Amino acid sequence: MVTWADVSQWKADGIGQIGDHLAAQNRQVLGLQDEIDGAKPVGWAGEAADAAAENLRARCQELEDLAARLSAAVKIIDNTEQAVRDLVRSVETTEDFAAKNGFRIDNGKVVETEDATGFLSSVLLQVEVEAILARAGQIDTELNSVLKRILAGEIGDAGATTLAAAAMAGEDRIADEQRHRDLLAKYQVKTDGTTVWPSGLTGWLAERAGFSKEKITQAEAKLLDDLQMRKGLLGLKEFADIRQDALHVAEGKFEGKGLTDGHADAFRHAYWNAMMTQRYGEEWAREFATAHERNPTSHHVPVAMDLHNNEVGRSIARAHPDASPEELANLVEQAVKDGKMVVIDKNDTLVSSNESPPGETRETKNKPWPTDNPGRNDDHDPGEPSATPDQY
Repeated sequence: MVTWADVSQWKADGIGQIGDHLAAQNRQVLGLQDEIDGAKPVGWAGEAADAAAENLRARCQELEDLAARLSAAVKIIDNTEQAVRDLVRSVETTEDFAAKNGFRIDNGKVVETEDATGFLSSVLLQVEVEAILARAGQIDTELNSVLKRILAGEIGDAGATTLAAAAMAGEDRIADEQRHRDLLAKYQVKTDGTTVWPSGLTGWLAERAGFSKEKITQAEAKLLDDLQMRKGLLGLKEFADIRQDALHVAEGKFEGKGLTDGHADAFRHAYWNAMMTQRYGEEWAREFATAHERNPTSHHVPVAMDLHNNEVGRSIARAHPDASPEELANLVEQAVKDGKMVVIDKNDTLVSSNESPPGETRETKNKPWPTDNPGRNDDHDPGEPSATPDQY
């Protein structure tokens, strides 16, 4: 855990010097491309030539991986240098404010001196100190995580065939992971309790009408109970038909590839939300789709994917209020192809839907997500659902 004493000693210049040294080493590696290109003598053939060519390919692969990892290291260290500079300025500003108002910061706590100006200043200072420490912890964790993966050989050249392309792949990996972290921070929701629905008289009637009971979140149940009260079992059937239609249409998109965490899954969530927006209004669709993601067994990475893609689907419906279901499906499919959605790649990273080919996303069927996710309890709490469906 990063302490105030730690961040008070952080020096951005030292980080910058390390980055400059690695950048110089990387330039030397990239400068070997001409030697690689001219390494095989023209007209040489035979077993010895084949063996030499194979050895050259192996050495080239090693250099390409090295270029990718060096570039990734330079990128994350450059990012860290700038982040630390910003953090150090915040530390200096906070300590200066504390001193001028009769406070000092001791082990992350704001302590009054004889000249303390008041309670409000103390509260403001404590909030700022905690924010700085949280950001410092994030910087430390991100740098440590990337460097560990580099040392473990987990960052490669992504199939590049030149040193320059390999270096770009390394930089792109760092950019992808930053976007992944940003998406995880933005698209999260606190977990909710679950219940078997429908229940009571509604459940009894629903079972006789062909509905099966399922475990859903309490917020989902509240919205569906309200829908049933307004429209009866026919209203529930219409809702179920919309959800089933989204699943059925998704199975025919992208050759059915990626029905979980992939392209067909992205399509399904967005199309479902677009259809709900047209039928029930954007506010109700947002509340229900968000309630659906509050299941405590859902992992935070696919939750972020779904919440993002749900949002895109609703925006498509908002922009095309008169579109037919077929037209909506085409618009959503194009949005997936254009990279407006996100999917989860084989590294468990959220990436744009046009960056990972259909069928090349996470194989969740063979590698299920953990179902114990206590960290989600601290995520955004949307409160009790209050939206009412349009036209009812």
